[in-house]
Amino acid sequence: MAVTPQSARKSIALLALPLLLAGPSKALTSFIAPTDPATSNATWTGGGTSLQHYGIAFTSGSSGPFDIEGINLGLNSSGSSAATGSLTLAIHGTNNSIPYSAVANGTAYATDTVTFSMPGTTSTNFTLNLTAAELPNITAYQLLSNTSYSLIAYAPSPSIGIQRTTGYANGTTNTKYTVADGFTMLDTFRNGTANYSNTANSFPSLHFTLLGSSPGPTTPAVPSPLPIFGALAGFRASRLLRMRMKAKV
Repeated sequence: MAVTPQSARKSIALLALPLLLAGPSKALTSFIAPTDPATSNATWTGGGTSLQHYGIAFTSGSSGPFDIEGINLGLNSSGSSAATGSLTLAIHGTNNSIPYSAVANGTAYATDTVTFSMPGTTSTNFTLNLTAAELPNITAYQLLSNTSYSLIAYAPSPSIGIQRTTGYANGTTNTKYTVADGFTMLDTFRNGTANYSNTANSFPSLHFTLLGSSPGPTTPAVPSPLPIFGALAGFRASRLLRMRMKAKV
């Protein structure tokens, strides 16, 4: 089948079209992340229900809705040398929006149970990086603007530890998380009890990191330089091909 200038131009245009329509990629942000390195671990007994949890409460920023892109957890193998483990994570509402008082309420907006590799040695810290592949329900859920939510983790198998930074004074743990996009920390809690304390006068932060992005405006964005250059390259290639075919006639 002979290739005509018209068919060649059409093929090149179709190849360039996705580049032209592509908007800028979304920037990944740590909405919430612990500020300081871990100093100890809190051990979960294996199994349990959503009532036996560790969690953080927060309020989203005003520029939402926000897409959840992933969750990172600082964990510890505790007394287990198992090669694999599992854990359930969930986005809930909160019972109030008062700092050092808010905890998870009974409304679960999205829940995922994940399986993961463990170090295979006891008392070993490791970081669990979870993306949309492991968190299909949570990453499909959008956080609304100026709304209070909680992130909880529970039902580990086997017994594992959550990394934490201990020794903070009462009423200071909210400042021990780095926040972005207008998010604010409300509380660190355990088993539905606000203002988590591991010992007297020691109020820890938990190594929970919530990753996300803002979907941005609903109107089409101005294409980034790469798509524009791709479209121009396609146009130039089309013209060169047309000139060569004319020269052969």
